[in-house]
Amino acid sequence: MSAKAHAIRADRGTGSAKPARAVSWQRPPSPWPALARKIPYRPPGFWKGEAIGLVCAAAALAIRLALTPWVGNAIPVVLFYPFVLIAAVWGGTLSGLTVLVICGGAASVLWLQPDGRPLTLTAFSIACFSVIVMARLFRALVQVHVEDEERAVLLSHEMAHRVGNLFGVVQAISAQTARHATSLADHQRLFSGRLMALARTQRLLAENSQGQTELKSFIDEIVEPFGGARFVVEGPSVAVPRYLGTSCALLLHELCTNALKYGSLSVPDGRVRIAWRIQDNRARLEWREYNGPPVTSPARNGFGSRLLKTAFSPDHGHAEIRYDPDGVKCSLEFALL
Repeated sequence: MSAKAHAIRADRGTGSAKPARAVSWQRPPSPWPALARKIPYRPPGFWKGEAIGLVCAAAALAIRLALTPWVGNAIPVVLFYPFVLIAAVWGGTLSGLTVLVICGGAASVLWLQPDGRPLTLTAFSIACFSVIVMARLFRALVQVHVEDEERAVLLSHEMAHRVGNLFGVVQAISAQTARHATSLADHQRLFSGRLMALARTQRLLAENSQGQTELKSFIDEIVEPFGGARFVVEGPSVAVPRYLGTSCALLLHELCTNALKYGSLSVPDGRVRIAWRIQDNRARLEWREYNGPPVTSPARNGFGSRLLKTAFSPDHGHAEIRYDPDGVKCSLEFALL
């Protein structure tokens, strides 16, 4: 038996315990981040800022007066710089200027010699102005950081909400497609087409950070796979409301699919006109098929009919479809939120 095997058996025979895990030392949390978060990145009101300036000026003068028996007229303005900085950070620019004026005036009366007074006060003012400007830049940096952090949290919640809604939409599409598909191949074809329409919608909405996508570009993207040259898309410039993007894309995709299978797009000369107008902060969009075969009402309601009923909440708009003999007409009306 090898020496390694003997060592293993000996260790098992003795039943020695495993060595204790080393406890890693962790540095105690620093109080500075918590203190930094309490610094107001937006300046307080005028009177609150002035109160902060007066308190800082009073504290600075009290410390300097207390040191007078030991230092005399020496260091007449050095002790005031930290208080100018504190006032400018916590109370704003005007608060820092208040400390500058009060402390500079007190120093010129109590500790500055007449021959050196102009030069000292000039140097003190320049240095204090530099401190105040740096404090303003610091406040701006803190403001940018805090606002970016708030925006990141908001976007995180928005993304979680959108992902949840997206899964719900996919689940509904799958259930509706399975309910009306005649075969597995038919289900796969319809489901893939609807998912592609949904994917195009999400890409369009994601291209703009504010979710404001131009309606004409939005419609052009949806109808392009069905032969964009056979569509007339016209209307004033308007953004697609964020709440409507997914439902509108799926609805347009269903209308295009039905037009390709049964309507005007099923014949070479068929065309579709999509036009809209704006009135009272609401958009009214009309889908009209022409030069197609005669239209008859379907025997049963499909996915598109159900989507028409659920695309809008009662407060935001409504949709209706008419199966006129000369071509399908669909009217959409929605609020521009």
